Amino acid sequence: MLVGMRRTMISLVTLVTVLLGLTAPNPASAAPAPVGREHLLTLTDYSTVYPDMDDPIRVVLRSPLFAPRGCEDQGAVVRGSSRILGSVSPELDGRADVALIGQNVVRFASKAHARALVQRYRFFTKRCVGDVHTDDGEGGKVLLKNRAWIPPRVGDESSGMLIGWVQGGSTDWRRVVAVRVGRTVSVIDVSVIGQRPRRTDVVALGELAAERLR
Repeated sequence: MLVGMRRTMISLVTLVTVLLGLTAPNPASAAPAPVGREHLLTLTDYSTVYPDMDDPIRVVLRSPLFAPRGCEDQGAVVRGSSRILGSVSPELDGRADVALIGQNVVRFASKAHARALVQRYRFFTKRCVGDVHTDDGEGGKVLLKNRAWIPPRVGDESSGMLIGWVQGGSTDWRRVVAVRVGRTVSVIDVSVIGQRPRRTDVVALGELAAERLR
């Protein structure tokens, strides 16, 4: 009789263990930790790439990313599981006038969703090259010069785009690099007045951003 009771107890323990295993959360599917200020580039990081930066103004917000959708520059809002934005308005001496540097860090629930964001920029730079006549939203005519730019691999993967905004006789250029590390994507957007942002500078910022995501 004692042997039978012991076998019953063992069976119950085994059943409970199996049930707990079925109901326990899967670590792979657990919600990722939110991104924070520690994942953003610092002013020291920026000054490493742009040593002539003078009195930069930095703003940090919990804002979504506006990523290209098809051949639209500002096509769709991307929120992910968590996101953070850091923008820097520097003044540079002796080089191109950098108007704004923006960095969006977006963390997703899966690597597949993170890859999809990087692929949006890759699609844009491969399929949307050319001149596009549009407006500034207030009736002013604008010519967008969409140019191909495929950056070297940064992080797990990367992509980018290059756009010139021509209006009123002046051209403002934006070079963007999107860097993925695991389930997180860092998108760095450098805007320059008068000439194209240097590729080496933007890639260097991307490499520093990738290090903060590892």
